[in-house]
Amino acid sequence: MATKKEIDEQLALAMEEIGEIQPWFDPEVNAWVFEHALYPVSYAANTAKKVIKNYPLHLRDFLQERMRNNLAPLIEGMTKGHGGKRKGAGRPTGTTKESTRQIRVPEDIARWLKMPGVIPQVRSIMRAYKPL
Repeated sequence: MATKKEIDEQLALAMEEIGEIQPWFDPEVNAWVFEHALYPVSYAANTAKKVIKNYPLHLRDFLQERMRNNLAPLIEGMTKGHGGKRKGAGRPTGTTKESTRQIRVPEDIARWLKMPGVIPQVRSIMRAYKPL
């Protein structure tokens, strides 16, 4: 069981990590909002002052529940692996790839375009074509 002193210590550490609370106005919810990447706690209110005043209270509640091991596994779940980012993975630095775009064309044209050597022919036709 976490004591008030332990919770206050954790809150002080968390507020030090977060730094100054600077809420922003979110027009989507028509309110002032603050959240931080280190903690899954967000708070919204009608004024920025109210957010600055009440965010630490909500963070305190979160820390208290965390110390009691009373959080859902999805809130702070750790995953195995690197999330797809590994050293040496991906395209080597400095290489380029031609940009592409997905379109829908009739099936017979799609089959023709997939044949080897057709793309340069299409490009030469495009260069020769003069729009009206």
